Amino acid sequence: MNYMPIWYQQSRSALLLVQSILGLLLISHSMKRRPHYLPRLLLSTAAGCFILYEISNHIYIVGSSPLAMLSHTLVTLIVYCTLLCISFLCYDETIWSILFTAATAYIFQDIGGSLKTLLRQIEWINSLSRLQGGILIVDLLCYGPIYILLYFALRPIVKNRDHDFDNKLKAFFSVAVLLLCIGMARLSQDNPDRNQMAVIAEAVFQIIIDVLVIVVQFGVMEQARLTSNMETMRELVHIQRVQYEASKESAQLINEKYHDLKHLLKSFRGTVPQEQLDKLKQSLAAYERPANSGNEVLDVLLAEKIGICQQRNIVLTCSLGMTDFSFVEELDLYSLFQNALTNAINAVSALPEDSERFISLSSFRDGNMLTIHMENPCSEDIVFVDGLPQTKEDPDWHGFGMKSMSRIAEKYGGTLTAEQRGKMFFLDILLLALNH
Repeated sequence: MNYMPIWYQQSRSALLLVQSILGLLLISHSMKRRPHYLPRLLLSTAAGCFILYEISNHIYIVGSSPLAMLSHTLVTLIVYCTLLCISFLCYDETIWSILFTAATAYIFQDIGGSLKTLLRQIEWINSLSRLQGGILIVDLLCYGPIYILLYFALRPIVKNRDHDFDNKLKAFFSVAVLLLCIGMARLSQDNPDRNQMAVIAEAVFQIIIDVLVIVVQFGVMEQARLTSNMETMRELVHIQRVQYEASKESAQLINEKYHDLKHLLKSFRGTVPQEQLDKLKQSLAAYERPANSGNEVLDVLLAEKIGICQQRNIVLTCSLGMTDFSFVEELDLYSLFQNALTNAINAVSALPEDSERFISLSSFRDGNMLTIHMENPCSEDIVFVDGLPQTKEDPDWHGFGMKSMSRIAEKYGGTLTAEQRGKMFFLDILLLALNH
């Protein structure tokens, strides 16, 4: 029932390594590769297969004796260690990331192997696996769908992993589970007295355990990522609170000094030539509050942003129409406009000096509905993730400004919509004054 071609049995450990490396490729596409990655991968895989072929043919003992079971376990461990070495040669990552991904890759392979054991209980598949080339077809039928399914199932988590693989606890957990699976598999698979139902039950149980391990591993990883995002959002809110308080104090101080200087200039009349007074007034006009939105928070923020725009030759047009923002908390209002204007200024600043550089900001309130609209030109195509634009600048806060704005919009029962049409970027925010 379980016979396979002699060449396949002799090359089993080498094939096991290749299958594990294919599993590694499923989750390693976001890992940092070493220089000359492809030659490294191909040469190290070829060398690993050759070494495993030689080692297994010298130490592998056929049978179910304790010594044979020990040799089978040892060969399997050597396969895993070879996989670790290849991973270190190909990826510039920490030891914890390598341990985690290698153990996970081996578990992927184990799912495919268990499925093959299960399917070989079907007579025609078992007959096919006895043929010289038939066993490779069976491998393709078993490993192919499993690997494709795992790739698409885990891709959303893996591509946003950042440093989620680099975790000692997850690495230890993965390796410990792997060793347990290897040990338990040897105890059951090397038992020649088990019947067909036992083989089926063991294969099904092994698949269930492997899938549960993957769910736990990547579920914990996703939870850790979400927790990290929440901590980053809290830190961002704290920083913006500090920025708002500092901007508010600076604006108040500048306003006080501005009025003091205006009164001082008036006292100079008759004692200083009018031409000099006009020049002093012109210099002083730069410190006059440039925005009068009817909201102190926005006046503080807009005064700062208008000054930045003037320095960068950007025309900032504000049409807030004395909109009533009283139902929006001060910090929320500051964060909303701070993030929106900062992103717009960065985008427009990247445009050539001879291009049209402007930002248009407007708002309108109708009853309980308040809408904010902003548009500006942009030089590059914007990448959107989950409907929100991602910026290339400042990778430490990658996309969190827009996430913060979206969270604030949701807090007030509204929505945030962003889109790019041609070389123009449009941002629309809807807030509802209900229950506020």
